[in-house]
Amino acid sequence: MPLDFRYYISSLAAIFLALGIGIVIGGALMNNDEMGRRQEQLIINLEREFDQLRTEKKALQTGLADREVELEVLRQFNREVLPLMVNGLLTDRSIGIVKTNHTVPATLQQDLVNVLKLAGAQIRRNIDFSPWPPSSTAQQALAAHFGFAGEEFWFDQVLSAFTSEVVSGQESVVLSSLQAHNLIRINQLAAGPLDTLILLGGTYEDKVDLAEQIDLILAKEAKGQGVTVVGVEPLTAKGSYISRYKSAGLSTIDNIDTLPGQVALVLALAAGEKGHFGVKGTARSLLPKTALSGIAFGREAR
Repeated sequence: MPLDFRYYISSLAAIFLALGIGIVIGGALMNNDEMGRRQEQLIINLEREFDQLRTEKKALQTGLADREVELEVLRQFNREVLPLMVNGLLTDRSIGIVKTNHTVPATLQQDLVNVLKLAGAQIRRNIDFSPWPPSSTAQQALAAHFGFAGEEFWFDQVLSAFTSEVVSGQESVVLSSLQAHNLIRINQLAAGPLDTLILLGGTYEDKVDLAEQIDLILAKEAKGQGVTVVGVEPLTAKGSYISRYKSAGLSTIDNIDTLPGQVALVLALAAGEKGHFGVKGTARSLLPKTALSGIAFGREAR
């Protein structure tokens, strides 16, 4: 339970206010002796309540410290168990990760890469989109570069070509051009086609919601090329993309910044199970249960 000192301050302020009101009213209605007795009783009550608040505060601080110890033990347990749970489940899988919203922390992207590598996956593409939308100058320069000057919705075509290069692993003319214009950052670019594309979305700023502008276009193009597409976002995202990922027919993970979310992703990919996993209202369950039982059974058989 969070320890909110504003509660204690407001409580004490209310008590002193009540004391002051009581003194004023008592002085107007009673003689000095009676007022003195009432003041004495008010002071006794105030001291009693203050002692009670102090005791409650100490108990809350002790409880909070105990919960923090338990939480750290749980975190350590999860970190040590994670490799045992996912080891080898995604061997021979070729995966690409595209972080579509620049407000999502880069550290989360790296955590995702690390978990997928623990599971044996090959990370062939790892790309970030830069702050969006680009300036009008950058848009004009890019349109001219690709020969789209004056055309409407030209950037949708660029995103489709971008997705084709990401999925196929062939020549990266569009990728190189987008990076040269500071619209993307390429962290990993290895040869070979993908079988899975992970879109890392969600937003930490209300005004930077790019699901329709970027994610859904990438998802449609990648699905059309026959790869598995999964939409994921952090539990702590201020704005969610999950409902739109679902509408586009993607499997989703809504808490990819947590170990349960990362395990859910690995298990779902390993078993080929489609669904919506996490803790938000859009989720079906925390983990892909049929996948988990199937993997456990397979390991027992071996």
